[in-house]
Amino acid sequence: MKKLLSLLILALFLSGCGNKVTSISNPNDALIKIGSTSVTTGQVYTSLLAQDPAAAVKLMATQIILNKEVEMTAEMTTKAQTQLEEFKASVGESLDMYLSYYGYKTIDDYYTNGILPTLQQEVLVNTYLTTNFDAVAASNQPKKVRIIEVTDAALAETALAEIKAGTDFGTVAATYSTTSYPGDEEIVYAASELAEVVLTWMSQQSAPTLSMVIPDTTNSTNYIVQITEADANKFKEEIIAFFALDTVFMEEALKEAFVRNGFKIYDRTVYDSFIITYADYIAK
Repeated sequence: MKKLLSLLILALFLSGCGNKVTSISNPNDALIKIGSTSVTTGQVYTSLLAQDPAAAVKLMATQIILNKEVEMTAEMTTKAQTQLEEFKASVGESLDMYLSYYGYKTIDDYYTNGILPTLQQEVLVNTYLTTNFDAVAASNQPKKVRIIEVTDAALAETALAEIKAGTDFGTVAATYSTTSYPGDEEIVYAASELAEVVLTWMSQQSAPTLSMVIPDTTNSTNYIVQITEADANKFKEEIIAFFALDTVFMEEALKEAFVRNGFKIYDRTVYDSFIITYADYIAK
């Protein structure tokens, strides 16, 4: 089935161009036969279009692009085999149940279509972030910060006064902050899941500094933010490692690879479905 679908997807963007509807050269060939009942390649193709052609095309094209962009090294193969053995050991006798839950037919299917592509994608996103670091940093404004949240405004001012007097930020956080913000140093950026007032204040800072008490009237609370590092070049490797785990940047890396590799769809039905969600993946 995977081989057939791969061929179908390849037909969508490797043959012809223009406002066309792709056809299967052997639509009446039986793919499955039970007794006198057959399922043909044409029926499978029709079923693909009727369900979610955009997602199917993206998935199959992603694997093609990953194979083109990222060569499997001996180190990656060793890592993949280690992950496979760890997975088998962790699930034990429940292996078949977990494979079924994640949508894999066999352990080899999981290794080939689960573990290996994940490792390839890790390489792809790291390469993308390294190559485009200046642009990514400029648009996302990553910083190292420590944050305290104090719901009571008067206590927030007390906490700020203690920090200014020299008390360790973490000590003050342990005394006054909510459990959501223990005062640990962390990397944040423009799209981090923080209160809008905090993101707005941070976007206006270009050097290490301590905020005043930042009131959040929307959520009836207050924040104190200490920026410990604002120059992205000083913690570049940390930023790349942090962003590489974020699905936002995984998708950015894939989009760039799709476009750079000239990804196009020539089947009008699939194209109309694909462009609704994945317009940025199509080469102009």
